[in-house]
Amino acid sequence: QTVDGALAVPFVLAPGEKRTVSFVLAWHFPNVQPPLAHRGNMYCNWWPDALAVARDVAARFSELSAQTHLYNQTLYATNLPYWLLDRISSQVAILSSMTCCWGRDGFFYAWEGCSSGSGCCDGNATHVWGYAQAHARLFPAVGRAMRDADADHVTPEGMLPVRFALPFPAFDGQCAFIMSAYREHLVSADGKWLARRWPTVKRAMDYTIARWDAANTPSGVEHSLGGVPDGMLSGPQHAMDGDQGGTCSWLGSMYLGALAVAAQLATVQGDSASAARYREILAAGRKHQDKALFNGEYYIQVPDPTPRQDYLTGCYIDQLLGQWWALQIGCGWLYPPEHVRSAMAALFKYNFHPDFKGFTQAPRKFCADADAGLQQGTWPKGGKPNPPHVLLYTDEIMSGFEYAAAGLMIYAGLTKEAFTVLRAAADRYDGRLRTGLSDAKFNGVDIACWGYSGNPFGDDECGKFYARAMSIWSILLACQGFTYDGPAGLIGFAPLWKPEDHVSFFTAAVGWGLFRQKREGQTQNETVEIKCGRLGVQSLVFEVPPHAKVSDVVVVVAGKKAEYTFKQDQCRVTVVLAAMTTLNRGELAAVQLRY
Repeated sequence: QTVDGALAVPFVLAPGEKRTVSFVLAWHFPNVQPPLAHRGNMYCNWWPDALAVARDVAARFSELSAQTHLYNQTLYATNLPYWLLDRISSQVAILSSMTCCWGRDGFFYAWEGCSSGSGCCDGNATHVWGYAQAHARLFPAVGRAMRDADADHVTPEGMLPVRFALPFPAFDGQCAFIMSAYREHLVSADGKWLARRWPTVKRAMDYTIARWDAANTPSGVEHSLGGVPDGMLSGPQHAMDGDQGGTCSWLGSMYLGALAVAAQLATVQGDSASAARYREILAAGRKHQDKALFNGEYYIQVPDPTPRQDYLTGCYIDQLLGQWWALQIGCGWLYPPEHVRSAMAALFKYNFHPDFKGFTQAPRKFCADADAGLQQGTWPKGGKPNPPHVLLYTDEIMSGFEYAAAGLMIYAGLTKEAFTVLRAAADRYDGRLRTGLSDAKFNGVDIACWGYSGNPFGDDECGKFYARAMSIWSILLACQGFTYDGPAGLIGFAPLWKPEDHVSFFTAAVGWGLFRQKREGQTQNETVEIKCGRLGVQSLVFEVPPHAKVSDVVVVVAGKKAEYTFKQDQCRVTVVLAAMTTLNRGELAAVQLRY
């Protein structure tokens, strides 16, 4: 039943006078009971009841209001289009939905999505949260809490369950755990968290190699490493709610990304033997996968002899998911950049539809017939497997996958194509009421609650406020060419969006701020300004135009000229300060490059 209520504050206004009245709506649920016996919300540690929340807000209203507006103003100072900033920022609402529960004991429990006041598809699903980026970039402690929860469920052999209560892994989720651990290290202020979690991450990497890349597997590629793993996968690999087989670039690139990360982490931890092993397998995998899987236009799958839920010659939306991951965390190109660009251009060519009139979206519908979107999978050269031996959901359109694909398009230099995909999703989730689009069934179950809503604050998939949609934060990272290593004090930008006059919001381990780059004639000016918190910095990395040779550098940190050295490697310029320096709120580092 609905109970109506009213609050009133009487006052009198004289002619020309104005007054603002503020109300605080507070709540407090101390006994929420998510699965796995983690009782209560984290905020119970900070406030005993809703009245205490209201009193705290009243006492600190000016401070809280100022910080909230500062975040909004800083984010929207970014000179990306407003509609895209709306899309990037709105998906952060997922964190305050029923999709997420931060337990009183610190355990961060997450569903895939939510509907009708409860979670949908439980267990911190690794194959879904492996796409999400916003939570870990905006709130690094949340990212580390999720990795801690994962690590505590890794078996002694190194297997991470796809969901906490299930006894088997998702291959993409297993690799995403490893890459996420590196991200969580990069957005930390020091290396303490990594030192504690490295043994578990290493165990997970070694398990992945042993289970899916054993020596002399039937990869169909001649082995060149004398009986050691060759970087080509075999056997069933659970992903997308089914099992694929053989090697596909989707899971293969995730494997290469995990190897690249494991090598980096092993080096940081002084484990040179493991680092060398991972790099050897990575080198073999890069060579063999590109040779076997690139068909001259895009990347495909080389299956096992036993048919599974495959996509074979299909042009698949996630065909380079690991490459998308690797570029966000500074691991570079896993495949030749020109092949990646070709593959993403092919994805746009074959999978993007200006509308879906006459097309059957199955088994679920997340796009109105008149709307545009990027289809999961197509077979432009034929060869689509027959059910049940075909990858699930290839006839669906889901935004979380679109955002990841668009992010890689930007990295590959296909900004126009990326923005076309992103604008299509923005137009679908523009707040207009959609009706009559969710009358489908999935595995015999009525999934009306999973249908398409158009709600701009939480995209739809398996439930509302779906976690995968937080992949859109990668668009900001790609547009600004962001590089960050908190423990090393390194921050860098190589803008792909308007490099001549670029402005963008950035986050760090314990602070956030605004970056500006301006090119005029033979001069390039960079400013890194801290708006909230602080930033430890020793190395600043930027990119100059092709063929520009830097002849002079001027560095001012917190209003004072700084001692530094610099080096240039092609377009990349690295400025190294004489010592680690902390920038506090309102302070900035200004670097002028002359060439």
